[in-house]
Amino acid sequence: MSQHTIPRSAEEGAVRGLYQQFMDAWNRGSGADLAAVFTPDGDLVGFDGTHLKGRQVIAAHNQRLFDKWLRGTRLVGQVTDLKFLGPDVAVMHAVGGTVLRGKHAPSPERDSIQTLVATRAEGAWKVAAFQNTRLRRMSENARPFLLWTLSDWLWKVARLNKPGAYSYDTTSVRPADAGPADQRQHPEGSAA
Repeated sequence: MSQHTIPRSAEEGAVRGLYQQFMDAWNRGSGADLAAVFTPDGDLVGFDGTHLKGRQVIAAHNQRLFDKWLRGTRLVGQVTDLKFLGPDVAVMHAVGGTVLRGKHAPSPERDSIQTLVATRAEGAWKVAAFQNTRLRRMSENARPFLLWTLSDWLWKVARLNKPGAYSYDTTSVRPADAGPADQRQHPEGSAA
């Protein structure tokens, strides 16, 4: 083994350690420490679809949350799987939950699954992309479907997803087999 080769177990430990560093930073309430886990141009997508790009934005956004809504919360979780896609790229999944201020156990309604893409540059592993998704299992039971539908309806009525709120526009996204955008039908039945 050459002196530049790192044993796979050391690589796995370094990549898995990123998730622990993320949780430790959260538990300290430090946006700067949380952002330090990321590459300089890293991406973080929150459970609500908020897309943050770059360490500075990640740090500032999360610090505002830690100072107000997430003050005193703790993040708990564990890595569930890790796969190396190449010598300097790995994808990791983890499950976690938030222990709210004054509580001793995570709130099940806040349980999430995360997907992290880690890259190694200059010998150090960092998170290039982090996607957090709340666990909301669909089933044959009507209850989860009704809860999803009600939630979507409330967002629509409250107009919380205003046009231009995101840097991307989902109205221009079409299925691959759809015709030109001007021939497509909207759910309400009117042409685009």
